[in-house]
Amino acid sequence: MFIDLTEEQESLRKELESYFSDLMTPEIRAEVKSADFAENKPYKDLIKKIGQDGWLGVGWPVEHGGKGFTPIEQYIFFNESQAAWCPIPFLTTNTVGPTIREFGTQEQKDFFLKKVLAGEVHFSIGYSEPEAGTDLASLKTRAVRDGDDWIINGQKLYTSLAYNADYIWLAARTDTEAPGHKGITLFLVDTKDPGFSIQPFETFGAADTTATFYDNVRVSDSMRIGEINGGWNLITSQLNHERVSLFAAGRMVRLVRDAVDWASENLLPDGRRVIDQEWVQMKLAECRSLVRYLDLLNWEVAYANTTGKMGPADASAIKVHGSESMHRIYTQLTEVIGATGHLIEGDSGSDLASQIENGYRSVWVLTFGGGTNEIQRDIIGMAGLGLPREKRRR
Repeated sequence: MFIDLTEEQESLRKELESYFSDLMTPEIRAEVKSADFAENKPYKDLIKKIGQDGWLGVGWPVEHGGKGFTPIEQYIFFNESQAAWCPIPFLTTNTVGPTIREFGTQEQKDFFLKKVLAGEVHFSIGYSEPEAGTDLASLKTRAVRDGDDWIINGQKLYTSLAYNADYIWLAARTDTEAPGHKGITLFLVDTKDPGFSIQPFETFGAADTTATFYDNVRVSDSMRIGEINGGWNLITSQLNHERVSLFAAGRMVRLVRDAVDWASENLLPDGRRVIDQEWVQMKLAECRSLVRYLDLLNWEVAYANTTGKMGPADASAIKVHGSESMHRIYTQLTEVIGATGHLIEGDSGSDLASQIENGYRSVWVLTFGGGTNEIQRDIIGMAGLGLPREKRRR
């Protein structure tokens, strides 16, 4: 099996590596990180810059304003942006955007797609509720038809990135008599609409999240995505895009490489290097193995996506292995760097240590965000291995 980039793909990789290296100066990174929670203007300006430079549509079709590259080139983009610690609005460019491209009306495509690629619009996902997380089909947020509009009432929980969003990609129940999966419709709710409100709350992780509230929010039917009561197919499509987009290996490759360099340069009280200890070598070797496997798995799925052979089990496999490998890597690196692992962002000292500390607290959400890993294993068993559906207790 030939697993290497073509000459053109390697040229693209080098171009992107240079681009993100020049873009993500220490000053820009500091501005984006320290910006206000509610209105991160430096972040939005950065995304507009990337959009203006034409890089947000690497894997988008030319007819929709993209570069027309395959998922392989798209993964190269993911890798290099993450390696440079450049925040990319993946939910907007690689989950919601492609779903609008596939299921939206022509009017919706004309309005949203060009804004997505220009970095001028940001989306957040409104799925989970206080009593509807893993069992998303039990959601209770209600949308009632009123002429050419819909009146929406309800609450969403863990609406990540809503504080920077222009629109919420909202799942609401439009038929209370239909079975759970069949009575859901997707809407785009403008965060400036009357009746919409947002409540940030802190988490164990480095990134906070929000609850969003919908009190008689009036949404035009022109902002409905797809068929009435046909939202479940859009949800699964969007989640599959999300699961594949989140776990590019670029950031972890750089993190492990930096940890190896740190352990090679720092000395113990007895004069030995940190990396001279056998237990440190074993942990770093495990981290490199996990990262390498994650990278290969991503290339495999990118190729399958290029040939039209990617299935739900592939997206779930990336999600399970990616989230659990990242958690394992951050845990091992926290042990390797020792006491410096208590340094947080803004402390004087090792930048590497604060990245590891930040990542260790943040990575937990990846095991349940976008669908819990337990559910993903069910999908792998059913869709990938042909196993029977597990009976669930009610």
